[in-house]
Amino acid sequence: MSGATIKGWCPSLFEPMAAGDGFLVRVKPRVAGISAAQLRALADAAEMYGSGRIEITNRANFQMRGFTAESARVFAGSMRAAGLASADPAAERRRNIVVAAGLAPDMMAAAQRLETWLEQDDSLQALPAKFGYAVGEMVGVADLCLLPGRVVLPGPIAVPAADPLAAAQALTQAYLRLTPRPMRLRALLASLGAEIFCAAAGYEGKVFTPDAQPPGPFGLGLAYDTQTAAQLRRAAELAERFGNGRLRTTPGNSLVLLGAEADQAGLAAAARAEGFIVDPADPRRWIKACVGRPACASAGADVRAIAAALAPHWAGAGMLHVSGCAKGCAAPGGAAVTLVATAQVDRFDIVCDKTADGVPERAGVSLQDAIEWMTERQFCR
Repeated sequence: MSGATIKGWCPSLFEPMAAGDGFLVRVKPRVAGISAAQLRALADAAEMYGSGRIEITNRANFQMRGFTAESARVFAGSMRAAGLASADPAAERRRNIVVAAGLAPDMMAAAQRLETWLEQDDSLQALPAKFGYAVGEMVGVADLCLLPGRVVLPGPIAVPAADPLAAAQALTQAYLRLTPRPMRLRALLASLGAEIFCAAAGYEGKVFTPDAQPPGPFGLGLAYDTQTAAQLRRAAELAERFGNGRLRTTPGNSLVLLGAEADQAGLAAAARAEGFIVDPADPRRWIKACVGRPACASAGADVRAIAAALAPHWAGAGMLHVSGCAKGCAAPGGAAVTLVATAQVDRFDIVCDKTADGVPERAGVSLQDAIEWMTERQFCR
């Protein structure tokens, strides 16, 4: 198999990234979802070759940690053998698709054709590693979101289209023609203008009006987006017991069981017993936290421990983001309140309604002072 390339800012299965706890890699589930058997294979391999610590990223990928350079190569081969990766590393790099659960058959077919196109069209080689697609009601989680009768761009801007896949392909090719250097689509739209960009693809952009959101399927919530290999195997068992044996990852950092409509009460009880979050009022659903120390050398604190300490106090008035540094990896879009660890031991900046690198409301405060500040403003109880 192809050797892994050790790179920096956007890891994939074949391109591990060095971290404080070894190399990390990502597995992108296919649009059809992941079967219980594949989930067990992933869990076993993550435990055998890495640390067994598994996260779901904001792009609905599995992220595994604790590999050596050699074990990451072996892990990649096992994932390809399990049907969880493209054979070609270049195709795997650009296969960035997030799919909503419960898609209508025509949109599911579009998602599958989109995946095939991304894997087979070598003219897409110049796409940046973070250029991504979403299919279904997930506007804002990708560069191009395919919905029935339209494609939505950052802004958000709706592009009406009888064939959303054809429109997404044309918009992608326009992006490649118009981008003088690698940049995010949002940045290109800001510099060029949405009207000019859409016209270059042969379409017209309009103001996006969201549709009413239907009730979502049953999801297994994860505290701070992470789980162990053992917990992943338990999710596979629940999928076979209560659903059709398939699961889907979500940008909301949870595992959705497909076909699990019959016994929701029984599923909720079983999932709760296995340590998954099922209560919409659970404050951990409203807390984002990066991996923190010691796994990340950039982090200024043990972020997950701090998030756990804050959870009983958080009132759920918006999202709380606990970040190990100003990069804000766990919540790149910002949060109602972000607690940012500083270079000074046990000191934090408090940032409101901005990303982690924003100007803080309070700087260099202790954790107790931060809790008191958030309590005064009714973020904490």
